[in-house]
Amino acid sequence: MNTTPLPGVAELAASVIRDLASGQWPRVAERFDPAMRDGLSEDALAAAWAQIVGLSGAFEGQGEPEIARAGDVTVTNTPLSLEAGDYTARITFRDDRTIAGLYIFEEKTP
Repeated sequence: MNTTPLPGVAELAASVIRDLASGQWPRVAERFDPAMRDGLSEDALAAAWAQIVGLSGAFEGQGEPEIARAGDVTVTNTPLSLEAGDYTARITFRDDRTIAGLYIFEEKTP
């Protein structure tokens, strides 16, 4: 089993997050694998980001991702800072550098 993460995946994840934060929905969606393309439209992606910004304010920055190989994909978990909340962007990449999963979830503080 391959346990080596996709080379350059930290920068790849950072570029996806930059595109999200700047509203470049087509640039994000063009990286989707076929299943993601079928399941998430550009409009739905824009609406999801708008909901996050509506809840927590403007995007302020991102931290260094945690990277792990999981089977045939590489998973990145990148901390995101917004004005009034912290989130994690979990982006899963296939070896061909397409996006197989994109989740953004709020970090809850105890």
